[in-house]
This record gives sequence, C-alpha cells and structure tokens, in this order.
Amino acid sequence: MRLPCAKPLPFIVLGLSFLQPGLTNCQFNNMTLIATALVLGSGFNLSSISRMWLEDKVVSTLSSFLSDAKFYVPELQLLYAKRILQVYDIKEGYFLIDDTMKHHSKFCKWIHGVFVLFDHAVGTNLKATCIVFLYYSDGGFIKFPISFRIYYQETSKMPWQRRKKHQYKTKYDLATEMLEWALKVGFPKSIVLADSWFCMGPFIKDLLIITDFGEVYDTLPKKPKCLDFVTSNYDI
Repeated sequence: MRLPCAKPLPFIVLGLSFLQPGLTNCQFNNMTLIATALVLGSGFNLSSISRMWLEDKVVSTLSSFLSDAKFYVPELQLLYAKRILQVYDIKEGYFLIDDTMKHHSKFCKWIHGVFVLFDHAVGTNLKATCIVFLYYSDGGFIKFPISFRIYYQETSKMPWQRRKKHQYKTKYDLATEMLEWALKVGFPKSIVLADSWFCMGPFIKDLLIITDFGEVYDTLPKKPKCLDFVTSNYDI
C-alpha cells in the first residue's frame, strides 16, 4: 500500500457492509482498512484502483490477510451474489467464462494458489496463480464478476500448501460448478460464452444437464488466421 491509514473511509464501510454477516468485527475492520489504503493510494482514480489490485504489495497484503483471516469464502460469495441481485434487475444476458494468470517471481513460495504453470500468452512455464472466473454481462452497461475458482494442479507441491491437499478439478469442471451455483442462487438462464479449450465433451454434456433444454453452436465455425482463439457460444 502507498499510504498508511488508521481509520476506514465511511463510504467503504457502507459499501462493504453486506459482507458483515460472514465476518467477525476484526475481519471486517481489517478488510475495510485494506480497501481504504488501496483507494487512498490510487487517488480515487478508478483506473488506478483497478490496476493496484494486481500490484505486488497489494497482492502480498491481501494474501497475508486472506491466509490468516480464516473466514468462509463460499459464504461471502453468496452474500455478494445476493447483493448483486438486490441492486440490479438481472434479466437474460451472457455468462462469460475464462481464466487468467497472475504472474509471480521465480522465488515465490508462500502465496496461495501459486504453481509452475504454462502460460500460452508468453509461451513458457512460470510461477503463477490461475483463476477461473464467471462473469455476467447484459450486453450493454451492466457487467460484473459473479464467482471464481482457483485452479489447483494435481501433482505439484509448493510450500504454501503446508502439506494440505486441495482437490484437483479441471478448468471446465470449475466452470460447470460456477454455472450451477449461479443458477441456484437466482441468476437467470443466459447464453454462455467461453474460449474453445473449455469446450470439451464433458463440459458440453454438463451444460445440457444443467437445464432441460440446450443449443450448442460455434460463433466462428472456422478459425481465422488473425485470431489466436476461437470463442464458442452455449445457449442454456
């Protein structure tokens, strides 16, 4: 963080108050202090705030906080989803599925979720956290992340694991899990957009099982030479 702070900003406390049922007073106070430091350090600039979430000091601070806070993440995700459904009039739109990597230095050992992974964008193995996420868009102005899952390697061993086993799931299994969860908590059935490598046979079958009807099709039936990836649509 760039600026020290001793008291959280009132509008941050109010904005995050929907998470209080899932946190202790100490946890909530620490979370709002971190968010306050991030906002103050960014000069209240939304673009700077967005970039700062991925800066090394912020990642380190959040990693330390999240590792030791011991709160139940699924409960907070549920509170977040319920808040979204209260704030927005959600109608049919688009579920976007993708994964992203947060790169770390080769000496990184203790940040949760870090493995040696192959990054297609740079064409090499490196230490990174791979996050599979589910995003919603109405095709216009309303857009926000719904949920996320950390991808855990099946055999890799890193010091941060502290000999604890984390269940291995493929990326398309994680995507299916999030879609089922989103529909269960109240999001409407929508078109699913995903990169072509998510579209394995099991993923297609799971999509058709989630609902009683389904139509599967490619938006780009032939891969253009100028594109590295093909996006596929799944209407559920």
